[in-house]
Amino acid sequence: MDGKDNVFEFVDAHHHLWDLNRLYYGWLTDKPFAGHPSGDYSSIMKNYLVTDLQREGAAVNLIKSVHIETADGETDTVRETEWLQEVADKHGMPNGIIARVDLAAPDAAAELDRHMAFANFRGARMLSFMGLDFLDAPDFRRGFDALQKRDLVYDMDAGWPQMGKAFDLARAFPRATIILGHCGFPKERTVPYFHAWRKAIRTLAQAPNVACKLSGLAMVDHQWTVASIRPWIETCIECFGPSRCMFGTNWPLDGLFSDYPTVVNAYREIVADYSDDEKRALFRTSAEGWYRI
Repeated sequence: MDGKDNVFEFVDAHHHLWDLNRLYYGWLTDKPFAGHPSGDYSSIMKNYLVTDLQREGAAVNLIKSVHIETADGETDTVRETEWLQEVADKHGMPNGIIARVDLAAPDAAAELDRHMAFANFRGARMLSFMGLDFLDAPDFRRGFDALQKRDLVYDMDAGWPQMGKAFDLARAFPRATIILGHCGFPKERTVPYFHAWRKAIRTLAQAPNVACKLSGLAMVDHQWTVASIRPWIETCIECFGPSRCMFGTNWPLDGLFSDYPTVVNAYREIVADYSDDEKRALFRTSAEGWYRI
């Protein structure tokens, strides 16, 4: 993948953009979110536009991207999708848009249809603050069924304690496309936590319609190194396989702890011994396939 005939190309499977003049982001314009795992994020409480992402990603040949919702203050989540489509039409990315949609709401199906009016819309995310154990709730599953019927992605926020329910969800909806965010967002760095997380990851990976994003590890590991993130990444790839794993940066949030090329090159170091095809899947084709970009 890095030879003269295999130019490195990167598809960022998880990033954010925000325009504080266009949309309402409560966590960026009001008082900072207390207890955020990233700690003091005040330095990023300013516009971060696609031109910023493209400039930072140029050093590692960023060619496509998937945007994950962040406009938490917007009562109409379609406004963010509308803005992002305008950005994509002008600048060529983001190529995939994951919106905030409350699948448990009575009008979830109608809201999905409104998002689908925009070409780059690919699916929905519900953050765990909406309730850690909603994955088996009847109202949520009704909305999830609407998501599956529309061939949309569910970008899943779930820690290891929820992965049993996540596995049951994937089995109950075998035609659904589920992508686990941030390696399951491991929130501790202790040996017992790692073992519990690894067991849960192995279980979830048994569902063939679930993929895994390798991203967001710096939110808890602020002084991260290649050595400290390697076990989490290698475990996910071992369990899911390269065709069901994809790298993301969680930018600009993880830019609090590093710079863009350093993060991507750390990933490259971790998988240096993989085959060219496996690297190509991890850095590009898995994201392209799962998000249909």
